Amino acid sequence: MRHLSGRRIAWLVISLSALIVAAVHGEAAAEKAPTGAEIIDRYIESSGGLKAYDAIENRKATASLSIPLQGMTFNVTIWSARPNAAYTLIESDMLGRIEKGVSGDVVWEKSIMTGPVIKEGSERETTLREAVFEKFVYWRDHFDTAEFEGEEMVGSIDCWKVLLTPKAGDPLTIFFEKESGLIKRVDTVVEMEMGRIPVEAHLSDYREQDGIMISFKTVIKVLGQERIFTTTSVEHNIEMPEGIFDLPEEIKALQK
Repeated sequence: MRHLSGRRIAWLVISLSALIVAAVHGEAAAEKAPTGAEIIDRYIESSGGLKAYDAIENRKATASLSIPLQGMTFNVTIWSARPNAAYTLIESDMLGRIEKGVSGDVVWEKSIMTGPVIKEGSERETTLREAVFEKFVYWRDHFDTAEFEGEEMVGSIDCWKVLLTPKAGDPLTIFFEKESGLIKRVDTVVEMEMGRIPVEAHLSDYREQDGIMISFKTVIKVLGQERIFTTTSVEHNIEMPEGIFDLPEEIKALQK
């Protein structure tokens, strides 16, 4: 066997070390990119854990919705309960009362502008999906796949990107903050009279409420405008007003 010189041995050691470092960093990189399911499950734990969510049966939230470009502000009250009951009351001096609800598989709305309406098609499917109580926490029951889409900055925040495809309707792209695990942004498409409109919802001001973390501010970007949804109070496991999720008589009349 030929004698190896000190220089040759040093070169081999350096090369071997480089291979080991590359392998270690390769493993670290592979481990650093979790699956979509792992990212969502981390969000569940980071925001309170499944036990805390399981203890919540209903919610009442009060908020304000402002559209700065139009100088408009609305008062909003939302009642929701398992599994997908929802009633929303929107009030303003300019537009009066706007009521929206989900009762069973019926999605409805009534206001001075529209009168009573039963929603159909993709708008109905989207609303039914959005009415599911804590849909991201129990995502396996309502979505088919959660695909990891890489990394992306949301403002100055480094995020994981997950494409969540529901059993019905359009997929959602969700950005989870790497550091906290919480949701930073949700992108989706909504069906409106003028067609399919992309919407961005930016979540912030997370606060602990009854063991779970809730975003108290959402900036919604749609059609070149910002709509700011600011939550003022959240209550859980309350005694709901009697009949709050019942169909209004005007909606029942449309079913006949």
